[in-house]
Amino acid sequence: MYERRTEEQPAIPPPPIGTVKAMRPPADVRVGDFIYLDGKYQRVQDMRSAGTAAHRVLLFAGRPPWTMRRAQDTFRPASPH
Repeated sequence: MYERRTEEQPAIPPPPIGTVKAMRPPADVRVGDFIYLDGKYQRVQDMRSAGTAAHRVLLFAGRPPWTMRRAQDTFRPASPH
């Protein structure tokens, strides 16, 4: 008998409290934003230009740098206003 495989992806945990989700291009990412990578929300600690506005190298604590090449869901802390 054949067994059906399910291609279900694991559920993504809820975003960090007090953040707002938005699809942002690399040029719009800021230090302090969160991006979901490697099964965790990673906070952008710093960033570098990758030679073009279409790409950014994002730096995180405890994770190697990551090059953002396309728009990505980001989670930005909501402003207190």
